[in-house]
Amino acid sequence: QRIPQASALPDPTVGYTIMGPDFIETRTGPQDQVFEAEQMVPFPGKLWEKHRMAVAEAKAAQAQLTAVERDVILKVSEAYDDLYAIDATLQVVEELRETLKKFEGITQARYASEGGSQRDVAKAQAEVSDTLQRLFVLRQQRQTLAALLNALLDRDPRAPVGRLVRPAVPALSLTVEQLLELARQHRPELNEASAMLQRGRHAHTLAKFEYMPDLSVGFQYVQISNGMTTDPSDGRDVWMVPLKITVPLWQNRLIPTVLEARRNLKASQAQLAQAENLAEYEVKDAYYRFTAAKQVVDVSENALIPEAELAFRSDQAGYEGGRIDVLNLIDSERVYLNAQVAYYQAVADALKSFAAIERAVGTDVDRQGGVQ
Repeated sequence: QRIPQASALPDPTVGYTIMGPDFIETRTGPQDQVFEAEQMVPFPGKLWEKHRMAVAEAKAAQAQLTAVERDVILKVSEAYDDLYAIDATLQVVEELRETLKKFEGITQARYASEGGSQRDVAKAQAEVSDTLQRLFVLRQQRQTLAALLNALLDRDPRAPVGRLVRPAVPALSLTVEQLLELARQHRPELNEASAMLQRGRHAHTLAKFEYMPDLSVGFQYVQISNGMTTDPSDGRDVWMVPLKITVPLWQNRLIPTVLEARRNLKASQAQLAQAENLAEYEVKDAYYRFTAAKQVVDVSENALIPEAELAFRSDQAGYEGGRIDVLNLIDSERVYLNAQVAYYQAVADALKSFAAIERAVGTDVDRQGGVQ
């Protein structure tokens, strides 16, 4: 709404003059009443530059709105992905706790029958207690993340959030250079800085126009009363068109105006350069974090988790058959648990890094790496 305001003419003025008892006498009679109107017309180009400044400011405001929208999307994505990782980890820890409770019962039975040691019982009980402690911490973290997600969605912080479904880890076929090109086109911070640079240029041009005079056009209508002459124009009303121009005289106003606009323009150029540098950093940072997390996910799925699970199941069978002690079993359990926790954290990191890529470039990227 500022665009039409900026390009509008100043309000005209109207006036009315009542003559006192001592009339101003003219050749055709005394002046009775005077009606007048006046319109200030800025020097050509001033209103156009103000219009262009307002357009640039509107573009910058739109870019700010887009940036807020992208920030909200990123925060929701991060909260969702962290909450998914917590849910998946909770499920794993609960399953392992039930398995450990089973082994705790076996160690107690062996100790009661003098087939095991009290040390094995203590180690099994300590491991069960450790998993219980993990569950307490994970549940507290889940409540916090659920409240955060509700807040971002503008819901009641106490609204229940069910177990989340795992999103598919996306593929990304775009290179860093292609992502940087997307950022140059869509990143709201770059659009805002570019718009403000345009505004600075128009403001600089407008400041130079301050040396140019403005024009004032008026109209006056004077009522003339009947005089005491025999002139044919006696008592006839008259009208006038006064023209005025401003005189840009005071240099202590004009020179600082241009200097200020010039320095503001340089500041806008520096802000655009800073925004470009920050955009390149954020795009590259998100890209490399996503690449690393995706590699961890692939390694975990194809090697770490299968191998850790195989070792754990083997030691589990060996312990049940009395071939290994509980310490080896607990070590295998910890390796298996840590591998799964690291896997789910890597999945969340990959998803959050992909969301960070979309935030850095300022637009959605589909699962195959194209622009949505």
